[in-house]
Parts: sequence; C-alpha cells; structure tokens
Amino acid sequence: MADVAVVRKRVKTAIEQARRDQAERRGRVADATKAYDAFLEGAAIPVFKMFANILKSEGLHFEVMTPAGGVRLQSERQRDDSIEMELDTTADPPQPLVTVTRVRGSRIVQSDRSIKGSHPLVQLTEDDVIEMLLEELRPWLN
Repeated sequence: MADVAVVRKRVKTAIEQARRDQAERRGRVADATKAYDAFLEGAAIPVFKMFANILKSEGLHFEVMTPAGGVRLQSERQRDDSIEMELDTTADPPQPLVTVTRVRGSRIVQSDRSIKGSHPLVQLTEDDVIEMLLEELRPWLN
C-alpha cells in the first residue's frame, strides 16, 4: 500500500501546478481578448459591413449586427441564416470561432469552425475574414 504522506505530497504538488496553469491560462485569455478586440474592430467588422453592402447591391439582403465581443452577418429574409464570429475562450490558445447557421426546410443546421486553422490570432488578417466569408456564403449565392 502507498504511503499516505507520499500521496498527499503528490496531490498538493498537482494542486499547485493546476493553480499555476490556470493563472497562466487566464493571462493567455486576457492577451487573446485584447488582440481579438483589435482584430474585430480593425478587420472583421469592416469586412462584414463591406460584404453586407456588396450583397445588398447584388439583391441579397444581409445586415451586420455587432453583439458584444462579436460580429454577425444575418439574412434579412430568413433571420436564422447567419454567419457569426466570436472569441472561443475555451480553446487553448483562444481562437475566433465562426458559427454558421442555415435553415434547411424546417431544420436549422449549425456548424462551428475556426477562421484559418490553428493560426495565432495575431496572424489573422482581413484577407482571412474575406476568404472565410466567401467560402461560407457560397450556399446563399445562387
């Protein structure tokens, strides 16, 4: 049988390591939130607005909504059809998460994906947002 003192020491060490890991994770989340907010304001929201204007000029009515910490391109005709981006803080490191919701008859199909694989947030650009929107909008462009 294992010695209680040895097991207790190992448990205490594991608790201390978990606390250090959690503190480091909180720091990474705080840094990612700052970077994401800058990315959202400087790249994502302007690109979503540009797409909404272009789509309207082509007869496809979409509007942009900016809920706290995110941006959504939503169909004016079918409110459940949308592409939304927000920061996924459950991932390590935190990543922008794109949620696409499409209505298929009476069903609502929802899928989640990252913008560009596992690239660090600071490496994402306007072009990455444009490519993601072009890819995800394809079913609505007929």
